[in-house]
Amino acid sequence: MAAPMRVFSRKGITWHCRRAAHQQSKAKYVAHTQRYCTSTSETESKSTDSVATPGTFKQDFFRATENDPTNQTLKHEGQFYSIPLEQVKSILPVGTSTKWQRLIQPFQEASIMVRRPALEVVNYLKQADYTNPPVKYALYGKKGSGKTMSLSHIIHYCHSQGWLIVHLPDASQMNYKFKFDYIDNYSYKDSTPYECMYDQPVYAAEWLAHFKQRNHKFLSEITTTEAYIWSKRETTEKGEPLLDVVNQGLKRPKNSCDAIGVILKELERHSMSGKNRILFAVKTVNGLFAPLTNIRKPGGYVIPVAELTLNMHFKNFLRGNWTNGAMVMTVDSQNTRNQPNHDFKPLHLLQKEGFEFLDPFVPIFVDNYNEKEMESCIEFYRHKRWIENDTVVTEDGRKQLKFLTENSPGLLTMMSPTM
Repeated sequence: MAAPMRVFSRKGITWHCRRAAHQQSKAKYVAHTQRYCTSTSETESKSTDSVATPGTFKQDFFRATENDPTNQTLKHEGQFYSIPLEQVKSILPVGTSTKWQRLIQPFQEASIMVRRPALEVVNYLKQADYTNPPVKYALYGKKGSGKTMSLSHIIHYCHSQGWLIVHLPDASQMNYKFKFDYIDNYSYKDSTPYECMYDQPVYAAEWLAHFKQRNHKFLSEITTTEAYIWSKRETTEKGEPLLDVVNQGLKRPKNSCDAIGVILKELERHSMSGKNRILFAVKTVNGLFAPLTNIRKPGGYVIPVAELTLNMHFKNFLRGNWTNGAMVMTVDSQNTRNQPNHDFKPLHLLQKEGFEFLDPFVPIFVDNYNEKEMESCIEFYRHKRWIENDTVVTEDGRKQLKFLTENSPGLLTMMSPTM
């Protein structure tokens, strides 16, 4: 008789030994990825012949016939489409799923599954009236259900339509990742000073670099509507390209946070002209409404999130006082700090302040894989040799895999190579 599962009770929360098993599978997943990457170059010529063998797989039913997100419909649901590897850094330079990024090298392919939530938002974007303020779309769901990849799919669509993309890769990173990245805000002379606020020059400079990489052609065309004084010797005059403001923030990291504020303000004014549509994409938007950061000053003072200048700038842009665009965001408990994680619904994660700030918005539920999507993903991993054990793809093995992962995309990616 099998030993019963041990159960521990602590403050009303039940902890199972399954947590330890999950940690072990995660370690095996990382090790398998490393082995896969090192063996790819050695087996590249052999894999071409083996994959092409008739009858080995179900004739690529998991492949979408349309790689352009503009033309994808519900008939492509549950199928994978590919982004050319040379275009990944320009389309999705940052903010994608970590698991997805790790699989690009061993798979030698950047594939995204076409799912209903992303198709729903794309359909809304095609029919929206852009003379009005932007509509807010909030993707929510369980941990690992695919919210970030659905957001990446939507970003790819907007990129293919020539939108200007303002992407906040992870709003919660400003709160906890850059623990020692803070300085007192100082704005020179005529610029507006923000007392009792803190800049994050390292994070801001990284954000500006990715923003410039993605929107370089727009930044050369959009011009400033007023002059901005950075120091006694450095000034951005009225009518100069917005690219000069970006370069100012990159050249002088001390001014990077103020440069982001200027860019977002100028984009609000530029949107009224109707020349370029703007997408504001935010991952973990509830991080903007968290109470505290992980930044502790000498003396023990913990900096509140509301005292970060970047938080202030992005929340002002999130108010939607502009037109000719849309806002798509995810609500996630995975990367947040001091927020309830017992429920994945927007009200619980955004709390009263965040929910009222975003209201009205369109909630889009991202569920775990359905039966078709699960079968498609298993066959895709089998095709890529990510699933090496033949017993896993049997009827009984598939049932066990679905039971263990609960059809979760994240758990499926992690557990497939370990079984």
